[in-house]
Amino acid sequence: MMPQSLDDVFSDIDINKLPTLPQVLLIFLDATHAEVVSFDKLADVVKKDAALSARIVAAANSAYYGGQGKSLTFERVLVMLGLQTIKTIAITASVQQFFSHFDGASARRQKAFWRDSLTCAQLAKKLAKLTGYAFEDEAYLAGLIHNIGALVFSNNFPQQYGALIEEAENEQRLIELETETFGGSRFQAGSWIVDSWHVDPFMADAVLYQNEPVEALNGAHHLVKILAVACRLCLCNGSVEDESVQAAERVFDLSHALISDLLTESKREVAEMARSMEIDLGSLDEEPSSQVTEQDEVKQVELAGKVRDIALLNGVRQDLSQTSDEKSVREAILKSLKILFGCQRSLFFELSKDGASLRGRIADEPDSHVSDFEIALSAEGSVLTRCFNQKRVVHSLDDRDAVPPNVMDRQLTKLVGGEAIVCLPLIQDEQALGVLVVGVNMRVAKAFERQSQLWRMFANEAAYAILLQRQQVQAQLEKGEEDSAFYHARAREIVHEVNNPLSIVKNYVHILAAKLDEQDVARDELQIIKEELDRAGQILLRLPGITEQKTTLSGAALLDVNTLITDLLKIFRSSLFTAQSIEALVDLDEAMQPIICDRNALKQILTNLIKNASEALSAGGRITVETQAQVNFNGRNYVEIVIADNGPGISEQVQERLFTPVQTTKGGDHAGLGLSIVKNLVDNLDGSISCRSSARNGTRFEILIPRILE
Repeated sequence: MMPQSLDDVFSDIDINKLPTLPQVLLIFLDATHAEVVSFDKLADVVKKDAALSARIVAAANSAYYGGQGKSLTFERVLVMLGLQTIKTIAITASVQQFFSHFDGASARRQKAFWRDSLTCAQLAKKLAKLTGYAFEDEAYLAGLIHNIGALVFSNNFPQQYGALIEEAENEQRLIELETETFGGSRFQAGSWIVDSWHVDPFMADAVLYQNEPVEALNGAHHLVKILAVACRLCLCNGSVEDESVQAAERVFDLSHALISDLLTESKREVAEMARSMEIDLGSLDEEPSSQVTEQDEVKQVELAGKVRDIALLNGVRQDLSQTSDEKSVREAILKSLKILFGCQRSLFFELSKDGASLRGRIADEPDSHVSDFEIALSAEGSVLTRCFNQKRVVHSLDDRDAVPPNVMDRQLTKLVGGEAIVCLPLIQDEQALGVLVVGVNMRVAKAFERQSQLWRMFANEAAYAILLQRQQVQAQLEKGEEDSAFYHARAREIVHEVNNPLSIVKNYVHILAAKLDEQDVARDELQIIKEELDRAGQILLRLPGITEQKTTLSGAALLDVNTLITDLLKIFRSSLFTAQSIEALVDLDEAMQPIICDRNALKQILTNLIKNASEALSAGGRITVETQAQVNFNGRNYVEIVIADNGPGISEQVQERLFTPVQTTKGGDHAGLGLSIVKNLVDNLDGSISCRSSARNGTRFEILIPRILE
């Protein structure tokens, strides 16, 4: 008998067991075990999967971390958790995926969930930016996990929930069946999960109320509206008649063309992400099959191999960590080579002090004639120089290089007692140490391609052990053996722990800045503090700067601005102007040439401004629209568009926050977001907008758009 309350359901559920596509986990494992770990790359993977995001946010807000993960910037949360915790999450998720039931039906469900979650996230972030919601990452996360309740039901009660989906003839009936069976709908379940993370309560509300009728959203929190609209658009076809499109138009007063751009761009971005991650979404359009697709099966097997390799390397890492000097490091490397690949002997070629050549050192015995070998890095034809210069694992039987082993390569093959040699580049923290030459038999050489990634990961571990040992020796020479051991032990602890206070300080700086007025000079000083904190984090963690590429909602094209204005005014004259007896005066510069511009964005800008002006006028008022073909401002050429009225003007209080989302004074269903949307769209066009307003002269908006000709 099924439980009849959500509390009963969740008492048996572990949020950390939600499934993730093997394609995503493979990329995440690679990123966590890369030679140089990039936290922005890790965040990029996490942001593309709802289940991974849920694991990360849940861990960041657990009691162990003191709830310090309330900042929803993924990069910040990952830095706070630390690399070791992230690796544990990645490996645990991979093991669970490997041992989970993975057939054609489950693969299909997971991919559909992945696609819909990511599309909703993209839409939510774009809507947040367009409508002036300050916390775009929060909106993105809300979109990503909006349907996580369904994933919980499907994963923990696959047969029962599958039967409910089959039985329900529509969305409302499915919600009723979920409530009867589990004690609550998937929206309540998702809200329950989000609330347990102790993040902003409005995110839990957004998940809970995403399916509410449009009329019920009037006055709701901005994030609730964003998610409700994004969820509706996620599954619609974008036609004018579609109820989801109509809902977006009603909630945010957006045109159909702009909504269509949002939807098209979001779906295109998700399709590109799928291709880059080798996720076949095309199979979702075909007839359901109980068989796993060939590509999905390959990825599942590849994931199993990756987990096995990481498990093996964990043992290697443990052996290398127990070494005390360079000799013991070399011995541990040889021991690991024997265990992993069955190799019996290896040679170490280290980079000379001048960085111009590689000099031989034997790895498992005292130095002998191997030290007589020295090869210039500029020399061509050797497997060693190709390995070092190209920074990749190379073996002497690799047909792709089309270069037969030279005499030295054949001598080395004989010295290591193998039928071929494998050369491993030893590079750590972008510091090149040399090349490890390993003798292998023909069986190992033939299996090289299949095990190439394991070879590469082993090379990273060997390089790290060698570099760490050298650093310890250098420290002992400078400060003495006892002080050095204590210093480095403390240094490792500090580097690990400093992430937490850095994150906390940055959070408080953000909070303080939000409390200050836009004109407060202290905001500049807080910005300097934030930049220095970012730089400190980059130094400690080699975290690259996170920038957000500026994009437009749709592709720009050649546009006749005067024609656009003329067509738009025809519509207003036949409707709004006539009904309110408004006079429209037009003064268009006939010298205006077509410019490269986003038509839909500019149309939305003009629509909002003209509509605002007409609604502010009483009967018999006047609106003037002017254009000027060329204006030079700060050395750049622009076209100017002016929209003016002879209305009562805008109060000083409103002018101070003119382009910030506020409660409208117009009443009705308006969201008070019109000018905020205008400002964001103008910024996206790389233009500028200014306003002059007084009770005597009315209101005048001046827009400058870059004059880019064909």
